[in-house]
Amino acid sequence: MTEFSLRDVFGDFLVEYGKIESRLVVLDSDLSSSTKTFKFAQKYPDRFFNMGIAEQNTLGSALGFAISGKISIVSGFSIFTTGRAWEFIRLACHDNLNVKIVATHGGFVGGDGSTHNALEDFSLMSILPNMRVLVPLDNIELKEMLKFAIQNQGPFYMRLPRGTSPQIHDSNYKFELGRPEVIKEGNEICLIGTGFGAILAYQSAKSLEKELGVSLKVINLSSVKPINIIELKNQVKDLKGIIVIEEHNLYCGVGSIIARILSEDLNLPMRFIGIENSFGQSGKREVLLDKYGLNFKTLKEKIKTFL
Repeated sequence: MTEFSLRDVFGDFLVEYGKIESRLVVLDSDLSSSTKTFKFAQKYPDRFFNMGIAEQNTLGSALGFAISGKISIVSGFSIFTTGRAWEFIRLACHDNLNVKIVATHGGFVGGDGSTHNALEDFSLMSILPNMRVLVPLDNIELKEMLKFAIQNQGPFYMRLPRGTSPQIHDSNYKFELGRPEVIKEGNEICLIGTGFGAILAYQSAKSLEKELGVSLKVINLSSVKPINIIELKNQVKDLKGIIVIEEHNLYCGVGSIIARILSEDLNLPMRFIGIENSFGQSGKREVLLDKYGLNFKTLKEKIKTFL
């Protein structure tokens, strides 16, 4: 599969969309070379604002632009943007302002230090009324998500990884807010993944089916909030169990959200793969994913508990 840097896809999209949407303004917190918003800055310098290492000021200015009729795109590292400026993001949600937060370096970030890992952002953003929380699976879905967010009123939070992601969708893909997207059919156990979790599930499913003799359905939950609850229940109601995979702390993570939703009507056993109450460590992302159990081996062990 061809791999794409979602950060570069994001930067290129801003340049292209800036041609047709003059209300678009982009704000960054001195990280534009990493978030790739520098591409927009070079093309539209009068609509780009580097606010320095001051995420609260960045979000505060974005609120002002939104109140003035602009569409504010805020970018930065996931942990700093959601953590330092949470109260300002809350205000954007309180007044349903047109602020779109596209944060990079979500999940494990590599060798920058354990303080830079963002393993709490789903919880921080999902708790806010009016906020839509999106995690693109690949480059195709990211571009469709960005179009949707810009064309629809209100706050959005979008999480991008530092590294590359394989292209799984084709060019005909259309994003639908809230949809639990089935990317592989199956009739026994459902693997529900978000971001890297969906990639891991999709790339592992056929080998696991062959090895374990089980039929696996794979759902890409790219819309963490909202979730089409009726559709999700319909997709899993006749199965034997569910495994949720997320590059995030399990406590108050995506698995917790899904368990609450499904437990009201369905009595399905569930298993969870994610980070167990940790800030993570510093190191190569691939090594960290393996160390913390986001791998083929853990997925196989979880499936075997159903069998």
